[in-house]
Parts: sequence; C-alpha cells; structure tokens
Amino acid sequence: MARSLFNHNNNVEIVSSKVNHMEVVEGILLNCFAGDILSKRDKIDQFLQRLSQFSPEIIICSEPLTIMAAKKYSKKQSGKIKIIYDITEWYPSKKNLIVYKWPMRLLIFIKLLFFNLWISGFSDSFIFGEWFKSKPYRFFYPFKSYRYVSYYPDLKYIPFIKPELPVAKLRLSYSGKISLEKGYKNFFNVLQGLIEYKSDLNIDVKIIGWYETLKDRKDCESLFRSLNPNISISIVDRQRFEDFINLIKETDVFLDLRSDNLENRHCLPIKLFYYAALGRPVIFSDLKAIRKEVEIDKFGFLVHPADKDRIVRLIVDYFGNKELYYKQCSNARFLAENKYNWQITEPQFIKFITSY
Repeated sequence: MARSLFNHNNNVEIVSSKVNHMEVVEGILLNCFAGDILSKRDKIDQFLQRLSQFSPEIIICSEPLTIMAAKKYSKKQSGKIKIIYDITEWYPSKKNLIVYKWPMRLLIFIKLLFFNLWISGFSDSFIFGEWFKSKPYRFFYPFKSYRYVSYYPDLKYIPFIKPELPVAKLRLSYSGKISLEKGYKNFFNVLQGLIEYKSDLNIDVKIIGWYETLKDRKDCESLFRSLNPNISISIVDRQRFEDFINLIKETDVFLDLRSDNLENRHCLPIKLFYYAALGRPVIFSDLKAIRKEVEIDKFGFLVHPADKDRIVRLIVDYFGNKELYYKQCSNARFLAENKYNWQITEPQFIKFITSY
C-alpha cells in the first residue's frame, strides 16, 4: 500500500509500535517506536507526536489505538483530516485475550468489542481485507464508504518455479505460529500417515515459525520424539518476506490444517495467495472464508483438519495422477496472475484513497 501511494506522487510514512527504528526505504519513511512496554495513553501520545511531525492529510489506521491518535490529531487540524480504518484482523482476537482466564476473558472480550465498535465511528471510511470481517462494521455503520482490498501479493516477489514431483520424495513446509490450534499436530499426524501408507517415501520438511507460549513449545516439541526416520525436519525462526518465499518455493504441496474454530473459520489465510503464486496445490482446512472468496477447487482441496486418512490419500494420489498435480499447479499460478495479485487490486485502492 505504501509503495503504491508513493508511486502515485504521495508522501508516505509508516508508523509501527513494535520497535525503535527510523529509516527511509524507497522514499517511504519508517518512523517506529517500541510501544509494547508503554501504557495505552503513552502509546497514543507517541503516535500523535509522529502524526504532528509528518502532517498527513489522510491517515490509514490498522488498530483502535491508532484511530484515537488520529482523531486527536484531526481535532488539532479542525477536523480536516480523513481517517480510514484498515481492518485485516478480528478485534478482539484470541491473541488479545490469551493472557486472561475465564470468566475474566469473557469480560475483557465484551469490553474490547464495544470499544472497537465505538472507536470505529471516528473513522471516515473502511478498508476491508475480507468479507466476513466487514460484516459487523457494515451493520453498525451502513453509511460509511468502504473498499475491499484483499491480501494479494505483488508477483514480482514470488517467482513461478516449474513443478517437478519426485517419485519417492516429498517436500513439505509448515509456516507461522507453531501451536496445536494452528494445526501443528494435524500436520505431524499426516507426516506419519504418509510413511505408513507409502513406506518408501522420504519427506523433507521445513518449519518456519515461532512459539508464542511455553505451553506451545512443550506440546509441539514432544511430537518430534515420535518421528519416523524417513522424515527429515529443519526449523528456522520467522523470516523477512523475501527469505520466507525462498525457503518455501520448492514445496511440492502446501498444507494448512488449522483448527476449525469460530475465529479461524471466518478468517482468510494470507499465505493461501502466496502458495497460489508459487504455483503449487494446497490442502487447507475447510473454512467458510476460503469457500466464499477463493476458487480453491481449481488448485487444491478443503478437508477436515483431523481427517488424516483423507489428507494422506489426496497427497499420495498426486504420485499416481501426475496430470492432476500439474493441472492444479498451472491453475494456481494462472489464478495468481489473473485474479489474486496486487497489480490488479492496486488501481481500485489508489482510486479509493485519492477520491477524498
């Protein structure tokens, strides 16, 4: 978004509250601060300070606290500033609530939910990353303008590598938060099931991710002790986007077997579009958001995440039906080039922002 706005003759600043950092990259100012240890009031003040220094005419906010800072800045400018709420995550999400225990978790959820809906009223318009996440905002603020801007990648960062499925070797990858809820156990069950079904198969697995809690680490690392020797695993921490793509680009089939809970069911996984751009089949948990927004049947399958036997059969079938495998590879890249990419989305995004 920032690069597109800059390329259309706008001055652009990105402010993050995760780390102290200031740099100009491709003409875009990164002006960030470490806000995790600050109180909410101090965090808002830090955002407000940077807004006052940069003097923007339009502010795109990605979380409620930034809207509060943007509103304060707008008042100082006699209300002439446009505020856009860019909604890509549920708020509050499970990660906002994980530190609380019941019944406090329920009380905090209700508090944050109403706070978010209230603060959303200070925005002039919305950007929605996906349809399900737009529903509450469209219901409570039916007269605010909005635009869907999905998470499609810029294809210049994702090369298409001609697929070649070996006879007795399979390359898989797991990426993202490492936890049972995100499908780590389901993934491991499939690995073991593949060896049981096809004993001559060798599997190379790359795990790119991180643990958020000590419990996640203990639960997931215990699974390593049961691994078949035909399964080789390498583990690396989270990566820069370009390095991440380089690590997974030779994956033969992409699996994402996250739990089918309320939040996951209504979330559209960003990585799905990276996988399509790489031109490989995908096997994903059967989530409502994917069914609604992605032509998944053309380049993969939706499954119950715990249905190990079916997932194993789908993967093994690729070895016996190479025509299906290569067709899905071709379909994936075709959809990425003709539908799921930033180059197609960008003109609508620019038009929406510059319409003010």
